[in-house]
This record gives sequence, structure tokens and C-alpha cells, in this order.
Amino acid sequence: MEQVLSRGKCVGSGQHELFFSERPEELAAAQALCGECPVRVACLEQALSHGYDWGVWGGVIFWDGQVFHRKRGRGRPRRGDALIPVEARREDLIDLVRSA
Repeated sequence: MEQVLSRGKCVGSGQHELFFSERPEELAAAQALCGECPVRVACLEQALSHGYDWGVWGGVIFWDGQVFHRKRGRGRPRRGDALIPVEARREDLIDLVRSA
């Protein structure tokens, strides 16, 4: 598995801090990198099997052990973002990442 994950877009990108940021815009940038990654499903599967609590794994945000499609900033959401789901069900994650 480690050999597969070593081919990830995040490896050697010099942007490691994006994947563990607390800022929603930086987490979104990390998710964009994951969206182009050939090993995103394997990355997500590893994060789920090891119970990771923090970071962006396979394009999914893990925050204090909870799983999110995106992380909302403080305050009221923008009108267009109000209907986009924030939390994700773990059972649906692999299918969501594969279809992205």
C-alpha cells in the first residue's frame, strides 16, 4: 500500500501544510490536488481503515475524527453554498471519491 501511496500528487508537492490546515480555502486547495490524483481511492481507504482523525485524505476532509465533503468557514454560508452538504457518511465515501 505504501508503494501505491508514494505515487500520490501530494508526495513531493511541497504543499504538505495544505492537507493539515485549519483554513477552509487551503483545505479546498488540497482537495483540488486530490481530485487529479491517481491513488485517491487507495488513500481514502487507508485513512478509513487506520482511523485517521485529521487532514485531507483522498479528497475527503477528516476533522476531529469526523468526515466532511468540505469545511465551512465561520459565519453565514454564501447563498450558493447553503445547499451543498458538509458532512459525509463513511459508507458513501468510496463511491463519492470514485465518481469524482
